[in-house]
Amino acid sequence: MVNAGASAAVASRLLGREVSGERAITVDQTNESIIVADEVVVKWLRPPVLAPHPGVDVLRHLVARCFTDMPWFVGVDERDDMVHAVVTGYMTGARDGWDWYVDDVDAWLHASLPFAVLVDWAVRMGEMTARLHAALADLQPSVVAARTYHLQAVDRLDDAMRIVDGDEGARLRALEPAIRAALAPLDSSELLAAHRIHGDLHAGQFLRAEDRLVITDFDGNPLSDSRERRLPQSPLIDVAAMLQSIDHVGRIVVKRRHPWRGGEVDDFIEVATAAALTAYGPVDTAKLHALRVAQELHEYRYAATHLPRWMYVPDAALPFLLGA
Repeated sequence: MVNAGASAAVASRLLGREVSGERAITVDQTNESIIVADEVVVKWLRPPVLAPHPGVDVLRHLVARCFTDMPWFVGVDERDDMVHAVVTGYMTGARDGWDWYVDDVDAWLHASLPFAVLVDWAVRMGEMTARLHAALADLQPSVVAARTYHLQAVDRLDDAMRIVDGDEGARLRALEPAIRAALAPLDSSELLAAHRIHGDLHAGQFLRAEDRLVITDFDGNPLSDSRERRLPQSPLIDVAAMLQSIDHVGRIVVKRRHPWRGGEVDDFIEVATAAALTAYGPVDTAKLHALRVAQELHEYRYAATHLPRWMYVPDAALPFLLGA
């Protein structure tokens, strides 16, 4: 628990002027975030991270490249070679995509929002991801073997088939031949262009306040350690995660609000993901499809080990992706 006044003190020091007024962001999260003066957010890292913090590296690089599709980066509270907090600008009224996009799809199903609006937001997500990758292209430029991702995906598959039980596990195991075939394009000695990426790019990282959309939280995969988060990766990893999160928005809508309208939501998913990908730009579609499948295998494993109520998402998304 952050002591009262600590967040305002950090914000004041980094802003170079006195600010006051604190309120917590009351959502489940790994870290603890405090809004100060309705101007900045102080995200306290739990536990503190050894400097250099992988997300701070990315933020500083994006600032240097004049990337504006993110909240204002104020600075960090770093003491004794440890990063204790990251401070960014606060967007009044901002909601993440697990809220605003779910509500928009719901509104479309209630005939109160045009379908074209849903697609336009997907286009903006694709365009923004492309701009992000253009800005990050010279941060640790490297290559990564496609086979690295194949081995990782097969490991995810084997693990998921072992730990996912019940009807979901049975359906997953029935898909095994199709999954392995979909992963085959990654079983190659080809070297893929790589650089630092977002690393955890999903709908929840797209904050929207009225018509403004930004990407947030550049800390990387929360299930990886700091060393892994600093490694260059193929930007296709981000693209796959972003596209599948659009699918996941649809699954949430069906599960929580419109259980009998899955066919219409499937249409939304197909059109919106295609639009986002077109907006992003040309890619190796076979390898991207394989990485989208790998992303769903990650979702199975995440649900089984951390969030069982999430299992319905990959259980619906993977068969749809495979055309099964």
